Amino acid sequence: MLNSMYSAVSGLNASNQRMAVVGDNIANVSTSAYKSSEISFESLINLSIGGVTGQEIGGGVLTGNLRYDWGQGTIQKSSNPYDMAIAGRGFFMVKDGALNAYYTRDGEFGFDASGNLKTASGMAVQGFDLINGTNPPPSPATAANLVPINIDPTKYQNITVDENGIYWGVTTVVPPAVGVKTALFQTGLCTTTDTSVMAKMSKNLYSKTTNEAADPLIIGTPTTNGLGAVESQSLEMSNVDIAKEFVNMIEAQRAFSANSKVITTSDEMLQELVNIKR
Repeated sequence: MLNSMYSAVSGLNASNQRMAVVGDNIANVSTSAYKSSEISFESLINLSIGGVTGQEIGGGVLTGNLRYDWGQGTIQKSSNPYDMAIAGRGFFMVKDGALNAYYTRDGEFGFDASGNLKTASGMAVQGFDLINGTNPPPSPATAANLVPINIDPTKYQNITVDENGIYWGVTTVVPPAVGVKTALFQTGLCTTTDTSVMAKMSKNLYSKTTNEAADPLIIGTPTTNGLGAVESQSLEMSNVDIAKEFVNMIEAQRAFSANSKVITTSDEMLQELVNIKR
């Protein structure tokens, strides 16, 4: 009976963890580029009848793994001309003020007063410098080839971005000449061979849990090196399947109730045992 109670307690914990994952998915149903999570469980064996293999009694459940669903989210047009969505594999690389690199699928971008392209949370978006660097970008590219996208507002105006992720600007000074449309930067994308090394962080960011020597980044421009395409003035929506999450929520609630019943019943049996002794 004590074994049944321990098993039921592990079941309560498992149901609570599953509900936490479901709740997080539902809470982020409107979060740009959010990737839903799914938790798995493993059986726990801690008792064998007579020590004979094949006659084990389960001792409950263990948390197995938390996986991300990297499936494509729906792409929708936005009102911001600098928003960008990835259709296919890849992440945008962004950096904070301390130059720490992070990765995101959320392309809600905008220029600040100094011409720096930033995420909604203030991270600097990285890309290839076409006007001062190599044009076209090197292949294969490395992380060192990516630089913060900065377009001087005193030299260029009417900034646009095309379907290849190239930022264009019209010159306001010479050289070369006033009114020349010039390719300035191109969006950089990156990914890894194993996306399980990407850990979720706040603000729609991911951090890489392995170093470059163990798992080098695959870096390039859109549609190269197996990377996806980009769509300008668009955002990728969350890939949460709300109907599936409601089903998962009901299953977790039912499992929690059933495990609670096991504990209650085991307690009643123990009480009967105590009463017999009396």
